[in-house]
Amino acid sequence: MKKLIGLFVFLLFVGTQIVTAQSKQITGTVTSADDGLGMPGVSVIIKGTTIGASTDIDGKYSLEAKASDVLMFSFVGMITQEIKVGTQTVISVVLETESIGMDEVVVTALGVTREKKALGYAVQEVRSDDLNQVQQSDALSALSGKVSGVQVSSSSNFAVSSTTTPFPFGSFLRR
Repeated sequence: MKKLIGLFVFLLFVGTQIVTAQSKQITGTVTSADDGLGMPGVSVIIKGTTIGASTDIDGKYSLEAKASDVLMFSFVGMITQEIKVGTQTVISVVLETESIGMDEVVVTALGVTREKKALGYAVQEVRSDDLNQVQQSDALSALSGKVSGVQVSSSSNFAVSSTTTPFPFGSFLRR
């Protein structure tokens, strides 16, 4: 029985050594294609897991990965890249800027946003050129009459009456 337990412990020890021997330290630098400088805060994640790292202020990173793993490099506004580790221990990446084409977005009641073509009702729009063509003193006056169903009103009443003094101790100041 002691031999069986000793063999089991030995196999367990050898098995863990084999598993840890397959993973290796991967290092590298992430730079921008625009200016060639290191990019801080880039996420470097092993695809399909939550294991990863972020680049430091110089764009450098370090993490443990296996030869079969795929590293994903992602940053807001940049094209995500995937690179297989293989036999490499140093993987440096150049990220390119991602240009995004924006579709029209309509803000409806309660701040819900929808695409204009997805709405089941008519939508009116006011462009900045329409407001600039009208010679008004403020933007509220320029909006008046531009969209049906919208009533623009401004209040010029102030809460101060003519009998009050602006300073509560005004009577003490008068001599």
